[in-house]
Amino acid sequence: MINTHLLEAELHSEFLKQGRIDPITGEQIEEGHTIVICSACKSAFFIESWEYLEQNHCNQSETLIELPKPKNLFLVAKPLEYLPFLFKKGNQDVDSTIHSIFENAIVTAMVLLGFICVVIFSFFIGFLTNPIGGVLACFGALGGISFFLNQKKSRTLLKREIKETKGVYISLDTKKQGITIKKKNNLNTIKFDEIKELHYFVEYLSATITNDYNQCALSVQIITSKNKTQKYYTLLHIDELPNWSQFLEKLPYNLKVLNLK
Repeated sequence: MINTHLLEAELHSEFLKQGRIDPITGEQIEEGHTIVICSACKSAFFIESWEYLEQNHCNQSETLIELPKPKNLFLVAKPLEYLPFLFKKGNQDVDSTIHSIFENAIVTAMVLLGFICVVIFSFFIGFLTNPIGGVLACFGALGGISFFLNQKKSRTLLKREIKETKGVYISLDTKKQGITIKKKNNLNTIKFDEIKELHYFVEYLSATITNDYNQCALSVQIITSKNKTQKYYTLLHIDELPNWSQFLEKLPYNLKVLNLK
């Protein structure tokens, strides 16, 4: 069941003062509009936008029965609480492709080396002493290579991970009224009024990439008012996704947040 709200000037005056923006159309939400509120991040959508998203946002379909009340995040400055997983600056798809190419190059080199060793072993050991033994040794070694390649289809050889030296931490900064990105001892804060849009996307990864059936990739794009885009991604366990949902929920309501399905 979808909980919709027909906005009225007097009844919903406090909500209308928030200046909400529909994340899909980019239009301001005003009196007379019928909207839906995502229960996870509290973003407001036109009913048409919600149907366009197939009634799903933040990987869930629940909507709020009541409109969220106005909030002021900045009355009390809280210590920075970083998300409990490392992000890496860049594009997840590009890094994944590079990782696959590098891994395939290593596998190819190992197979060629193994094949050469099989030939040398079979010729100099097997055929010079016992031809039948050489043939069996050859087939046995080739069988071992085939087994290795079959295992490679279901599991990755090189586990993907984000190293501390290349990773960054992301936090909501109530004191500076923005999103703070920390790399080593360097802090960079993008203020909310400088953020035009925040896009994110959750992609579930196969075990051939991470050696874990419960891993996913979270990609984040921060687009500033100057149309500059900063891209980050992280690899995390599906049980850690609620941390991201809580982060979204704490963002200002008038910040345009879009889940890129």
